[in-house]
Amino acid sequence: MGNSLGNHRDPLGASLFTLRFFGLWSSFDDSQTIKKIVYPVYSTVMTSLIWIFIGTMLGDLFSNLQDLLIITDDGCFLAGISVIVFKHIIFRTRRREIIKLIHEIYCPIDNLAKSSDDGVQMLVKVSTFYDQLHCYSFIGIGCSLVLALVTIVPTDNGSLPIRAKYPFDSTIYPLHSIAFAIQAGAVATGVAGILGMDGVVTSFSRYITLQLEILDSNYRHCQTKWPRGGFHSSVEKRKNLVTEIRCFIPFSPREAHEANDSFEKRFKICIRHHQRIINIVNNVNVIFGSSMFCQLFASSSMICFTGFQAALGARGSANLIKFAMYCGTAFSQLLSWCLIGNMLLHQSLTLTDSQWQSGWEDEQYFNFAYLLIFAMVRGNRCLELKAINFYSVSMDTFIVILRASYSFFTLLVTVA
Repeated sequence: MGNSLGNHRDPLGASLFTLRFFGLWSSFDDSQTIKKIVYPVYSTVMTSLIWIFIGTMLGDLFSNLQDLLIITDDGCFLAGISVIVFKHIIFRTRRREIIKLIHEIYCPIDNLAKSSDDGVQMLVKVSTFYDQLHCYSFIGIGCSLVLALVTIVPTDNGSLPIRAKYPFDSTIYPLHSIAFAIQAGAVATGVAGILGMDGVVTSFSRYITLQLEILDSNYRHCQTKWPRGGFHSSVEKRKNLVTEIRCFIPFSPREAHEANDSFEKRFKICIRHHQRIINIVNNVNVIFGSSMFCQLFASSSMICFTGFQAALGARGSANLIKFAMYCGTAFSQLLSWCLIGNMLLHQSLTLTDSQWQSGWEDEQYFNFAYLLIFAMVRGNRCLELKAINFYSVSMDTFIVILRASYSFFTLLVTVA
């Protein structure tokens, strides 16, 4: 964790690089003409692999509508790949809005990473560490999943790692190799896509939560007896940083040099940043709310279908390992989303206490009661990731989804 300071953009960069590498993140801003020509072609090829993969699974599904085991087998992968396609459409059509969000969320963090307050630097380091841990651990899980799906199930008898129906005989060479290459390419692209796209949104949520934590501290340090923090000219890597924030923390260099510092000015700065964060969370929900809803629905289906296949449908240890890993990945992904959302929700609920404990009772500002009421009304509005206003992405929703998955699983077992 000691080298994480100043690298808070690395996980975001890794996520965007992964999307670019697999042709899922447009790069039309590149100045080189050759990139503008070649990259769209490459992107079309990679996304075509996913659509072909979906088509072959749908063909197999419609050819075996009387077999529940085959339906749930195909359903496992269709649920996962469909949410990837939907998220890719969101990232493709709302690219400029996502880039704007990156600027709005990360520019304040760039400043906070240079804060003169040791407590703020420690918070940035801790958030960066957990963001890196989340990013790179899921990259490891994703690579393991691709290997499990593509290599564990034997294909020497003409079978494919994942059930599919092609318009040609995929059991004979070289057509079998073509079908296998399509599946391997689609699986690798899909897994890379979900890792990159989820990595972007979870990084957003983590650093929004960090800014709420700083804002919570600022409300408690509105009195001028607390010094106003500043910025270093560059990121300083120091050992033994304290964990307690001891200053009123500016989010920008301009705020570090406010003339005629006062309680009123500090409190109004906090209100402005609170409104800014509210707008950011609203924009995140507008852009990603539909994809989060699809994610919750797909995760529930994947956990249910893979559990059913692992319990009743897996023939041989190789298939059992494949479905167990797929189920574990879906479970981990859902848990990760809900934990991040729960952290954001919990941090936003602490603001009203901080506003009340700001020391307002010691001030003589005549109209301050109205300002406090205005701030606390906003503070009572919890900030949360919303799945199209149907569900809050939190641990409560995680429990609800697990219960729903188990209920559907028991129904499938009963019918089978």
